[in-house]
Amino acid sequence: MERSVRSVRWGRVLAVAGALALAFALRRVLWTLTVQLAAACLLLALTLPLCRWLEKRMKPGLAASLSLVALGAVALALLLGVIPPLVGQFRLLSASLPELLRWGEEHLWTLTGWLERRGVDLLSLRDGLLGQLQQQAAGWVSGAAQGLRGMASSLSVVLLSPLIAYYLLRDRKRIAAALTLLVPVRHRARTVRALREMRRETAGFLRGQLVVSGAVGALTALGLLLIGSPGWLLWGLLMGIMEVVPYVGPWIAGVPAVLFSLQGGLLHALWTLAVIVTVQQLEGGLLSPRLLSGATRLHPLTILLTITAGGVVGGAWGMILSIPLVVSTRGALRGLRARGNV
Repeated sequence: MERSVRSVRWGRVLAVAGALALAFALRRVLWTLTVQLAAACLLLALTLPLCRWLEKRMKPGLAASLSLVALGAVALALLLGVIPPLVGQFRLLSASLPELLRWGEEHLWTLTGWLERRGVDLLSLRDGLLGQLQQQAAGWVSGAAQGLRGMASSLSVVLLSPLIAYYLLRDRKRIAAALTLLVPVRHRARTVRALREMRRETAGFLRGQLVVSGAVGALTALGLLLIGSPGWLLWGLLMGIMEVVPYVGPWIAGVPAVLFSLQGGLLHALWTLAVIVTVQQLEGGLLSPRLLSGATRLHPLTILLTITAGGVVGGAWGMILSIPLVVSTRGALRGLRARGNV
């Protein structure tokens, strides 16, 4: 009897070890599949409300197709209207980078000279800062270009995501029923509740976050356009993208915008700072409380610690995905604690 129990345990250990070894060997394939599935789930979250509305008037397959086509048409229209001026502004800012460096060098020399006349010797520090600025500027341009090329190449990975999203939309009820049958009967009710809470929290957070990011990007771009900023569309897009990282993202996008605006003078930089701060106040006081009130009931300290931990574990993607992970985990725990029928 003991031998049979030991053999079963060793069999399980070997099976787990074999599964881990196979996953490690196929890690690139699994990562590609994970990215495709994540992109498909994002498309599913964006098109699900429209698909549900259309399903009341037509067959599920046609409703799923029309929902994805509508989303694709909106995305294509935005891309055709945004990409040409965005490329032009990126080139303009890249061309103005040497002038910005010269401006910073002149003011750095003025500041260190003023300090040296008062007995503070900062010559070595000044030379080091100038060298760092030049290296960072060169790295910024090349890194931005590589990032654009990387985004273009990564699009090939998610080309099948719309097709996956179509089948998820069309057959989501049958897929959910089939997955439910895999859960043991005694745990089925609690598991279904937990998954529903996870879906509700995550979908609400994603849709609300996308709306908030779009509003922040549009308002920032509009404000910078009104004050005559040459990179208004680029900075607005960057502010909208970095809005997905609470508290930290606006600083990452706002500081370069203010620095580049210094070429137009101190007054122009102050106006740029005023636009960014005003939009962030609107986001914190009006947009987020209305659109994310159900999904972001987290203390600011919890959000900051979560983002920090996500950044340490997974870098930029960890920072972006940390809050949705915490929100979905909270929903799962709420569903597991709840009682009653499904």
